[in-house]
Amino acid sequence: MPTPFTHLRIAQDLLKDDQLGTLHRDLLRRQLPAFQLGSIVADARVASGHSREVTHFYAYGSPIVEHPWRQMLRAHPGLKAARDEAHLAFVAGYVAHLAADEAWALKMVRPRFWGREWPGVDRRQKFFALHLILTVMDERDEKLLEAWQAASLSRCQPRDWLPFMTDDVLRGWRDLVAEQIRPGGSSLTLEIFGKRLNMDTAPIRAALDDPVAMDDHLWRHVSQTVLAEVERQSYAFTRDQLAVYLTEFMPERVSP
Repeated sequence: MPTPFTHLRIAQDLLKDDQLGTLHRDLLRRQLPAFQLGSIVADARVASGHSREVTHFYAYGSPIVEHPWRQMLRAHPGLKAARDEAHLAFVAGYVAHLAADEAWALKMVRPRFWGREWPGVDRRQKFFALHLILTVMDERDEKLLEAWQAASLSRCQPRDWLPFMTDDVLRGWRDLVAEQIRPGGSSLTLEIFGKRLNMDTAPIRAALDDPVAMDDHLWRHVSQTVLAEVERQSYAFTRDQLAVYLTEFMPERVSP
């Protein structure tokens, strides 16, 4: 559910996180472009036409009874044995993406939006508010992305890494995101969200730029303090699930 910019910022933080083992961080740094692409490519379903169940391994409105990344490995057991370091780092990024989305769904979207009544607010207005909070995170995180991100991501060359999305789809998503975050690039987030909400981008921008409107649409229902705490918990969950995956599936020696 968070945008590619937020997923890239999470990946950036993971690279520096001392609570992630040195061997694991060293692998991700050696294969940085693959890790970056893995951390965002689940959302290429927008371009591929796949359903969320195919790329995220859970559905809106259905219970999450098993970690989606484990469902992915169960559905596609070939991903358990990465062919080389780049493939392993890519799958690790995908695991981190699915863990972050799982935490966001279970800690924010389901309990705070759909599982709670907002007096006087209908479902469409909640959907609008959800995209406001995602855009707040997106615009903050785009500014936090370090200068190396765009060029590094652009260097990634997938090689038949997924059984359910083609390399052409992966490369297309790579280029779409890298172009936005390069120096002088322009974010497409509002344009994408406008299409999802079936509305022009101007009202979204106007609400984001008006503190009174933001309080009315969003913060009186989900405070900034709640957002910060959910993000803290979600990041820790993502890091821990990534560590579990790498501990279980990183071989002692992987050919570079």
